[in-house]
Amino acid sequence: MNLLVRAAAVVVLAAFLATPAATQSSTPNEDLPDGEGKKILESRCTSCHELSEVTKFRGYYNRAQWRDIVVTMVEYGADLKKPEIETLADYLAQHLGK
Repeated sequence: MNLLVRAAAVVVLAAFLATPAATQSSTPNEDLPDGEGKKILESRCTSCHELSEVTKFRGYYNRAQWRDIVVTMVEYGADLKKPEIETLADYLAQHLGK
């Protein structure tokens, strides 16, 4: 993995962990379209942080970078299987990507 992308993922992770989910605010559904990726995002990612902690990076990352971030989250304990990683990376890139 590219060192810069890994460093960015660590910064993102630190931001996620720095604010407890109970004290974060978000807009319901963050205006994301329905789909399998959204289901994964809402059910797996929001167990640790609010959806807004993902959507605030809208336009920052391409698909490869989103995938690296998802893989890093899995390394830190996110419960995602390989096909779900790809589905989520596709969804994030399509709806939040550059």
